[in-house]
Amino acid sequence: MEQFIVSYQIEADSYETAKMIAWSVQVEQTIEFPYELVTDPILQNEVVGQLVELSPVDNGFYLAKIAYNVELTAFEVTQFLNVVFGNSSLQPHIWVVELSLPKSLLMHFGGPRFGLSGLRTLLHVPKRPMIQAVIKPLGSNTNTLAKMCHSYTLGGVDVIKDDHGITNQCFSRFVERVKRCADSVHEGNEKIGGHTLYAANISSDGGDVLERAYKAKELGATALMITPGLVGFGWLQVLAKDKSLGLPIISHPAMLGGFALPGTSGIADYLWLGLLPRLFGADMPVFVSYGGRFTFTAEQCKKIHHYSIKDNGIIRSACPAPGGGVTDARLDELLDLYGPDTMFLIGGDMFRYSDDLQANMEHFIDRMNAYIERGN
Repeated sequence: MEQFIVSYQIEADSYETAKMIAWSVQVEQTIEFPYELVTDPILQNEVVGQLVELSPVDNGFYLAKIAYNVELTAFEVTQFLNVVFGNSSLQPHIWVVELSLPKSLLMHFGGPRFGLSGLRTLLHVPKRPMIQAVIKPLGSNTNTLAKMCHSYTLGGVDVIKDDHGITNQCFSRFVERVKRCADSVHEGNEKIGGHTLYAANISSDGGDVLERAYKAKELGATALMITPGLVGFGWLQVLAKDKSLGLPIISHPAMLGGFALPGTSGIADYLWLGLLPRLFGADMPVFVSYGGRFTFTAEQCKKIHHYSIKDNGIIRSACPAPGGGVTDARLDELLDLYGPDTMFLIGGDMFRYSDDLQANMEHFIDRMNAYIERGN
């Protein structure tokens, strides 16, 4: 039986205690049933998770590698995540720190439809770092947001997205906003021969996600944005696999912080914000960068970037999109850390630089081109 391996970091006062905790995970993540009452050898040997390694990694911490039969996932995103860390997420002192996935799961989930290389082709940007701009703030009317889109496009931006809090409020209804913003981007592209994409935020309740995705495409949106922490990673997978949609997808990290931030249990940030969005189909996984208003470190951010992009021979590399704290003053530092295969999400600083959004965008594009001209 083909298996995948989940590595858990367990905090325990002894090897024996760590082994007991690992055993509880093996049972809890599979049969969730008193093991002493199990007599079926198939349940014992093929369904219950198998401990393949338990080793000390630091003072008071142990690494438990547990193998699970891939059939337990039903090859569904929700059940895969349930096996990885369902009920055990309710226990303290357990962290998911690595996933070793077989070809069958990688191929089934499929990763990004476009990914880094596909986006570079769509955007006609073969080498330089890319820029993602945001229309904001929440409360702005549709006319204001559409004008922002037009200015950004004339400035040469690569991707424009709705802010994640802008959905279907009375001051900017979804249909009107998407239509006006898509038209503004199209007009700007026509004027300068550009290739800017506009990503509509389609996060909503239940099946409205898919309805909005199709409506956004009909209205002229050329990309989509979804917040998996709010709507579920399963919807990200549905959108990525839908050939009739066939649009690049941004995943936004809102609501995902609780699992990834320091605490008593969780999923490592480089998996939760990097690998998993990519695995389930995000072309542009957004994550928060260091040095701004968020508490992530440079080391953490570099690792998230790495897991978004590293080659595994099966699924495409995503285009990592760090945001929050991406400023003109820090841009050289961030370029040196992340490198050219990055889409920098520039939000508030785009407005601080001056009142002319087109000129601001041209400035940032010039900075990206200069980085490549320096031989990076």
